[in-house]
Amino acid sequence: MKIDIRQVKTIGQGLLRPEGVMAQDDGSVLTADGRGRCARIAADGRTTFFGNLGGLPNGICLDQECKCIVANIGNGEVQSVSLSGSHTVLMTEAGGKRMYTPNFPFLDFSGRLWVSNSTDNPDIDASLQSPVPDGCLVVITEGLPPRIVADGIYFANGVALDADEKFVYVAETMQRRVLRYRINHENCLEKAEVYGPPSLGRLGFPDGIAFDEAGNLWVAFPIANALGFIDPRGRLEIVVEDPPGLVINRPANICFGGPDRRTAFIGSLGGTNVPCFEVPHPGMRLVHQK
Repeated sequence: MKIDIRQVKTIGQGLLRPEGVMAQDDGSVLTADGRGRCARIAADGRTTFFGNLGGLPNGICLDQECKCIVANIGNGEVQSVSLSGSHTVLMTEAGGKRMYTPNFPFLDFSGRLWVSNSTDNPDIDASLQSPVPDGCLVVITEGLPPRIVADGIYFANGVALDADEKFVYVAETMQRRVLRYRINHENCLEKAEVYGPPSLGRLGFPDGIAFDEAGNLWVAFPIANALGFIDPRGRLEIVVEDPPGLVINRPANICFGGPDRRTAFIGSLGGTNVPCFEVPHPGMRLVHQK
C-alpha cells in the first residue's frame, strides 16, 4: 500500500519537537514537547500544555488512568505526569547504573513497563556519530527495582510488544534493524534475534515502532522522512514518504487512534504539529484504550 503525502492531514499547533505521541479514546492526542513539558490536542484541535518536567521529553505512553509516562532523554528520568501537571519520577537508574538517556516507554497488559536507554553516553550526538553497543532495555515491575534485561544494543530506541506479549521488540537505530527478544516466565529475555530485514536500507535508521492488528510492525524513519511497516513475513514496505519534510518532518513515532484505531498519528523531531492519515488495519490496542 502507498499513501500520497497529499492525503496526510495535521492537527495541533505551536508544538516543539513532539517526538512522542499517544491517542486517547476521547479523540484527544497527547505529545511530548521539547520545552520540558507535554501537550494535549483536543478533538476540536485546540492545543494546551501541561507539566513542568525539565529536560527533553521524548517517547511517551499512557497508563490505565491515562497518566502520561515520559522517557525524558534530556534529564535521565522516566516520569509520570497527570493532566493537572503534577509528576513523579519512576526511574533514574537500573541495576545500580545511571540511565542517562531513557528514550521510549511501553506499558504492557501485565503491568510491566519496558524502557529503552539509548546509550551510556549523556552526549547523545557524540554517541550517534561514533556508535558503540552500550544501549539497553530496562523492565520495571511492581514492587521490584528497575532491572536491565537486555544490553549490547547500538542506540536502543522504540519499543513494542506483540499482541500475545510473547516478544518485546526494540529498534536498534545505529544498526538499521529491529531486534526482538522472547520473554520467559520470569520476565527475563532470551537471546536477541533480528526481526525483519537484516538492514532496513541506506537511510533506514529506525526510531519509533508500533503494531497494528494485522501483525504489521510500523516503523518511523526520521532520516528518510518516511514511514512503513515490517509485515508478518518479515518484509519491509514503505507506506508514505515526504523527502523535503514539508508535512512529515523527521518522523520519530507512530500511534493509532480515532474510530476503530484506524488513524495513524505521527510524532516527529522537526514538526510543530501532528500529521495523521488513515490506515487499512486498526492499531493494536494499548492498555489505555478500550
